[in-house]
Amino acid sequence: MKKKLTDSKAAVTAVDIERSIQALNKMAERLGGDGRDAEAKALLYALDALNRALDRIKVGENRRVLH
Repeated sequence: MKKKLTDSKAAVTAVDIERSIQALNKMAERLGGDGRDAEAKALLYALDALNRALDRIKVGENRRVLH
């Protein structure tokens, strides 16, 4: 039987995701400082995609609230 996300401790909010993105951005900065530019660039590219996806989710949620 499937659990609802609201009933699960695994439910994640947009704020939680944004905090994680910020922490990973700091990690990417450290990687770049350590001379691991390729890894830093790959991480930043992935985080950019994640940020864009999160923005689309937020827009979708706002539209649902308005209608």
